[in-house]
Amino acid sequence: MDIHIDHYKPVLPKARLILFHGVGGNGRLLSCIALPLARVGFEVICPDLPLYGCTRYIGDVTYGTWVSCGAEIVKYYQGKDDLPIFLFGFSAGGMLAYQVACESQNIRGLIVSCILDQREKAVIRNSANNPLMGIMAKPLMAAVHIFAGRVRVPMKWIGNMKAIANHKELVELLMKDAKSAGVRVPINFIYSMLNPEIKTEPEHFTVCPVLLAHPGDDRWTDIKLSNLFYNRLACEKQTVILEGAGHFPIEEPGLKRMEKACVRFLEENR
Repeated sequence: MDIHIDHYKPVLPKARLILFHGVGGNGRLLSCIALPLARVGFEVICPDLPLYGCTRYIGDVTYGTWVSCGAEIVKYYQGKDDLPIFLFGFSAGGMLAYQVACESQNIRGLIVSCILDQREKAVIRNSANNPLMGIMAKPLMAAVHIFAGRVRVPMKWIGNMKAIANHKELVELLMKDAKSAGVRVPINFIYSMLNPEIKTEPEHFTVCPVLLAHPGDDRWTDIKLSNLFYNRLACEKQTVILEGAGHFPIEEPGLKRMEKACVRFLEENR
């Protein structure tokens, strides 16, 4: 597997931040926060996860592949030097970052734009492409993956990609992009994502502090869905609302607020 990484490296980085995209993005799309953080002295790593972006791979890809891939990226960079490492997950990347933190050592902090537990019926029901899919996605994937697990289907058939951003033109561009929201993924990937193996329940999570930087105008995943998991976290935690920002938080003043909240969190915990 050849993981493509967008790498933003200041001359003397203060800490290292690994950003994980969700099921409608790739590493390039995270430049909206990667560049500002790099400009103030933080090294930022944005991998294209398997099935997305420019990453090349051979063989089956499940959601478990994402978790193990994320953990290997952390391990690789920890072996290079002793820079403090933070994780940041956007959208579905939020729960991924949480699971990678559980699989890793010496993570200094976790930032998420949302953190969705797909084991919760409310999460699947409210984030699916339509009400029927919200009810049928899990039993449908459970039945179909047994004999058609490698068949690829558009991710937008399952998730409500129309709400990935609040700008119609941007949504249309992303949904046409086969390397982001227009991607086709194996049914096995969808099935495994809807049935995640979460090894550490939030009540036992004490790995690091968590910052929930949630968009204030998220039309895909309301903050109440994240709170189903976030409110159970045993670690130190804080919430910042990104005013006026959609699920892909590019709008002001939310984007600037996210930058400031991230910088403060990184400085306090590095």
